[in-house]
Amino acid sequence: MALSAGFDAVGITTAAPPEHAEAMAAYLRAGMHGEMGYLERRAELRAGALSSPNLLDGARSVLTLAVSYNFDVAREYPTGSPNRPRGTIARYARGEDYHDPLRAKLNALGAEIDARWPGTRSRGFVDSGPIRERELAQRAGLGWQGRHTNLISLDLGNWFFLAALLTTLELPPDAPLESGGHCGTCTRCLSACPTGALVAPLTLDARRCISYLTIELKGSMPLEMRPLVGDRIFGCDDCLAICPWNERAQAARETRLAARDADAAHPDLITLLEFLGDEAAFKARYKGTPLLRTGRAGLRRNVCVALGNVGGVEALGALERVRDDDESEMVREHAGWAIGRIGLGADVGVT
Repeated sequence: MALSAGFDAVGITTAAPPEHAEAMAAYLRAGMHGEMGYLERRAELRAGALSSPNLLDGARSVLTLAVSYNFDVAREYPTGSPNRPRGTIARYARGEDYHDPLRAKLNALGAEIDARWPGTRSRGFVDSGPIRERELAQRAGLGWQGRHTNLISLDLGNWFFLAALLTTLELPPDAPLESGGHCGTCTRCLSACPTGALVAPLTLDARRCISYLTIELKGSMPLEMRPLVGDRIFGCDDCLAICPWNERAQAARETRLAARDADAAHPDLITLLEFLGDEAAFKARYKGTPLLRTGRAGLRRNVCVALGNVGGVEALGALERVRDDDESEMVREHAGWAIGRIGLGADVGVT
């Protein structure tokens, strides 16, 4: 039923509380979650049984579900002028916002279960509630948590989204997988992180993570982090892309999650910088995509940082206009930083 609803994999577990609640509590006490205050606000609910009235009263089983976004990225590279600096957007954000397609599949599956077993109730979640999807998925045998903290599947590699369907129907649970069970001695993901955010196996300091810096962080990007961001303007895939389990991963089926065009993967940074001066245009262009999450100012800040890293003198005019005219003091400061960095590179012969 789950596969017919459009999911690529499914595993079943109980509604028992997560086993790693104390580890998460220690993580929060260490402050490694940065400004993601929502992780603290409902930490107690996230640590409890999924049969809570705040989640699904009387829940007995959890279906953990996956949808792949493993598309051919070779087609996503632009063929325009090589002299124009381009940025990189994380793979998951190149198509439609994944919440909507996954939620539609969840609703269809939940309705079918409730109709087939009258008297049962279900409730679906796609990053929409205080539940630990990765731990539940590992407990349901869907995959295992790799050293980069993300779930890895034997069939899907790293490139997939998770959803969960709580149900009052009792189903036999699948056998769990152990953390790192199929990673062996591989530590490629730890070495691949550009900022050293993976401070230990299974421990991510979000404050150093490029995905956090370019998406979740709402204010100024720390100066020491900016050069390490490189050309990335929304998210980072380095620890995922290096995983050898991707080599055998099956291709994605949900075409709404694929990149719409080359600019959705590697946009022209100067053109995008100037485009982002218009709030209404930003909202219209990125409606229904993950990039709305940063807001116009956040995305423009990221583009300034990327241009400071990979741009040359051709970007100075656009950056100077942003420095002088953008309504956000934060954006103006980042534009000034990029101008200074490009100027320093020009002085020493670096472009």
